[in-house]
Amino acid sequence: MKKITHLFITAAVALCTFAACKSGPATISGEVTNYKGRAIECMLVTDTAYIPDSLTISEDGSFIYSKDLPEGAEVWIVAEDARGYVRTYLKNGDKQHVVMSASADSVYGRCDVIFSGDTKASEYLLAFDKELGNLAKWTPEEAIKYNTFKEYKAALDAAADKLTTQLKATGDNKFIAKEEKKLNNKVLLTSFNFVRGKYHSGQPSDADKDFLEFVETIDYNNMESAKNNLIYMYINWYQTCHPDTTTGSGVQYLTILKKRVSNQEVIDYMADSYMASYMEGGADAYLPATLEAYQQTTSNQENVEKYKEMSKELIQLLPGNAAPDFAIKDVKGNSLRFSDIIGKGKMTYMDVWATWCGPCCAEIPFMEKLAEHYGGNPKIEIISISIDEKQDKWKKKLEADKPEWRQFIVPDGFKSALCQEYKINGIPRFMLFDKDGKIINVNAPRPSDNSIIDYLDSQLK
Repeated sequence: MKKITHLFITAAVALCTFAACKSGPATISGEVTNYKGRAIECMLVTDTAYIPDSLTISEDGSFIYSKDLPEGAEVWIVAEDARGYVRTYLKNGDKQHVVMSASADSVYGRCDVIFSGDTKASEYLLAFDKELGNLAKWTPEEAIKYNTFKEYKAALDAAADKLTTQLKATGDNKFIAKEEKKLNNKVLLTSFNFVRGKYHSGQPSDADKDFLEFVETIDYNNMESAKNNLIYMYINWYQTCHPDTTTGSGVQYLTILKKRVSNQEVIDYMADSYMASYMEGGADAYLPATLEAYQQTTSNQENVEKYKEMSKELIQLLPGNAAPDFAIKDVKGNSLRFSDIIGKGKMTYMDVWATWCGPCCAEIPFMEKLAEHYGGNPKIEIISISIDEKQDKWKKKLEADKPEWRQFIVPDGFKSALCQEYKINGIPRFMLFDKDGKIINVNAPRPSDNSIIDYLDSQLK
């Protein structure tokens, strides 16, 4: 038997030591069908942290996991041979058995699961993932099939009511209270897909009176609305209804925030979160104006000074500047420079990723579609650059996926010249460069973004 340590997500946190419970530890046994020895990983998810953990697996694909969980916690199991993962919930005394196998919709990271044992809570999580966590349901594209927001919201509420019934049937009051909040928040967030669908289809996104009434029912001065992204969704929607191309999206975002929210603590949280993401994403041509607007919005003036210092380094990453160069290797191990790839008369769309990054791998099917769409187009090239530190795992992934666009790798992961030059602290990251090797956007839309084709086409003109 062998012990495989989780590599799916790294986290600099330690699991607190729980007191032993009379009913004994929580235990998951299971198996991966058609197991071929590829990685199986697990992660403990508490209310505050994602914690890498380990489990024991046999050569036949059977595994076991045992942990003292008196407070209850989610345990995620990821199996490459099942082409997906499953979320389970356990507390002390629970014994679950899980059978995992590859699924037709594993492109979304899900796999087929058969549960047995004390699994009511885990079965609820699976039902939630299939209904509201399914990337093919309740999407903007699906939402516009409803004539009115009232019809869409009624259907969404009906689905949520079924989940609520299943949730309450678990009989676990602590689990119910926690998941009810998540469910209600998911319904509110998903409600915005109706107007997103209208926008993507070229229709007015502020013409439905029932939706306009709905957005006024949300408490925007509540910190929970900030942390649950409801305020972000509102601002994003408002920006699509009232576009302003003269000041930049950052200035507009911060202006709307101050108009909509009066609680300074909430304003600070939203403004600080926005600026952290904006700066990490490489900013844009409106950086000076955005910094000024941020200074006039937040009360955390120490952050203003920090971002002013950061802006001095980001200037080289603004649109129109020459792309910083760095060393790379191709799949054959040949050494070359980034400048050998870009600036050859083609626009270059670049993906920075790693095999251990779940969100990165989730974008691969969309990259495949993008590569197929632009296949043979002499004006654009699509490439991927891995920051994997273990090249053998990268090569195995390429052998399995057989991507039809060019693949490269850099050494040293986040310490690589690529990540240092482009201020990359998280992946995936997508960037766009023009035919002369100059920067268009160092934080371009993802392949899964519904507007990616329109965005790239607009830059090709």
